[in-house]
Amino acid sequence: MTAENTADATSAPETPSVPRPSGAVPKPGPRPGPKPGPPKPAVPRQATAGSAPAKPGKPGKPAPAAPAAPRVTLIPATEENVFDAADDAVDALLEAGTEPGSILVLTTGGPHPWQQHEETFGAAQYWRQYDEGKDVFYASLPASRPLRRAAVVVVVNGFADQDNAAQILTAALTAGASVTVCGDIERVRALTGVA
Repeated sequence: MTAENTADATSAPETPSVPRPSGAVPKPGPRPGPKPGPPKPAVPRQATAGSAPAKPGKPGKPAPAAPAAPRVTLIPATEENVFDAADDAVDALLEAGTEPGSILVLTTGGPHPWQQHEETFGAAQYWRQYDEGKDVFYASLPASRPLRRAAVVVVVNGFADQDNAAQILTAALTAGASVTVCGDIERVRALTGVA
């Protein structure tokens, strides 16, 4: 038996040596990592109420949920007291703790008296107030730009555009998460189907 075969039975087995050029010292460096295996199959996800299934190709990222329908409150008012009813609705929102910059008052006919006052300072100043979002904002529909805030008070005081009354009122009803409508409630229901 030669010396190569007389290794101690308790010692670890020898690993074969790789011949190296003489004088070369191994240098530390990056070592290849494990080879990737086959992809794991995706686990099917069940959709829950109020959520949409994930879009194909984007595992783990659900599709954005559709916005919830606004909460609509109807307050009967006549043409003579519709602005007073709207002002009372704004006061009630403020007393309930709603921030002034979260409130939007929209009129379907002529402008609210406060809007008329604010517009005397010029269009740039008027729209700056909306953009800054620090105070209650008053606007007429149809507006020259999209308007949205968390709490909306709609003043149904006639319609500047009778042919598009239903579309104007429907747009107003979707301008916020909470919408209070002041005016002829039967007409509002007939135009929008709101119960």
